[in-house]
Formats: sequence, structure tokens, C-alpha cells
Amino acid sequence: MLDERITTHTMGSSQVTIDLSETRHRTACRYTLDRGDRPLVTRFVNIPRSMPRGRLRPLCALFLILLVGPFTPVAQEASAKAPPLTTTVLAAEALAAPGDDAGPVAVIPQGAEVELTGDAAPGFLAVYYDEEVVWVPAQYLSLDDRPGIDTGMTVADTPLLEAPIPDASVREIILEGQAVILTGASVDGYDAAAHDGSGGWIDVRDLSQ
Repeated sequence: MLDERITTHTMGSSQVTIDLSETRHRTACRYTLDRGDRPLVTRFVNIPRSMPRGRLRPLCALFLILLVGPFTPVAQEASAKAPPLTTTVLAAEALAAPGDDAGPVAVIPQGAEVELTGDAAPGFLAVYYDEEVVWVPAQYLSLDDRPGIDTGMTVADTPLLEAPIPDASVREIILEGQAVILTGASVDGYDAAAHDGSGGWIDVRDLSQ
């Protein structure tokens, strides 16, 4: 016979189990958030023993939102968008093309904020500087406090997804051998990436870094 005290709910790619256990003096709600076979978080909430049983489960649902909700992985929408601006962490040569043998056209001073064009090549990013499109080594650029911006190369034709789940809507198909900007977020085997000014999520199995 199924134990009615225990219920399981699906939240994205995770499962939340609510266990109502009673003693002579109290009723406890135990929440366990699991990702696959890994428990991510467990929370306990004690409820007054005098609380009518019919109101226990709605109350537990409220606690579920307040206590477990913050631990549930989200799509990190901000990190999945194409970054518009970057900052130089060191003075960097602006190159006419991506490559160490490309001719320099200018020197961008340290701390300068420049706009990304959305184009990338392995280890290099294109930016607008002095109204021109130039290429800068990615290690001299930063999106936050961490120096350097990672790039990746697609090893197969791969979809750029709106969310880090297999059945998410496809924003575009990125062909094999294309370079993408990796914005640093990673969820459930998907990396947040940008390609040609469009941000989304790519299966890490389709990327080489």
C-alpha cells in the first residue's frame, strides 16, 4: 500500500520528496531535493501537532517554495545571453585578424570597455575599437572579475538552445568547426555560450575547448 505521507514532485531536472512524519508531540516535513542519484539538499520543518491534518500538505507546499526553491537549479538567463561589453584586463594589441601572426593595428589600454561584435575564433574575440572591428586575444579580456574569456569550438553541428534541457527551443544551428564565446555558466551538462551575437546553451559533448 502506498504511504500517503510521502509524495514526490518533479522540479525541472530534479525531484523533491516530501515526507510527513508524526510523533506524539509534533509533525515534521522533510524535504529532499535530488538530482539523478545525488541528494542536493535536505530541509526539516516542524509543524505544531495541533495543526489539522488537512492543512498540513498545503502548508508543506508553501515551505517547499520558500526553503527548497532557492536550491533548485535555474537556467541562469543572464549568463546565457550574448555579452555586449568586455573590459581589457591588460593593455592589448588590437589585431587585423585572429591569429598570433596577424598585424597589430592599435593598442587598447588596460581597463578599456569595448563592445563585442559576437564573432569569435579559437582564443580570439572580435571587438569594436575606434569604429573598427579588431581582434583581441581572449585572455586579455574579461566579463567580470575573472580575467580571460573562454572560447570553444563545435565538434559537430549543434543546436544553440534557449534553456539547458534537451527539449528546449532551438535558437539556431551552429555548424561544426565554429567558435563560440563561453560565458562561464554550466548547468546539467550544458554550457552557456554566445554565437554571432545570440546567446543560449550548448551540450558540452559538442564542444572542444
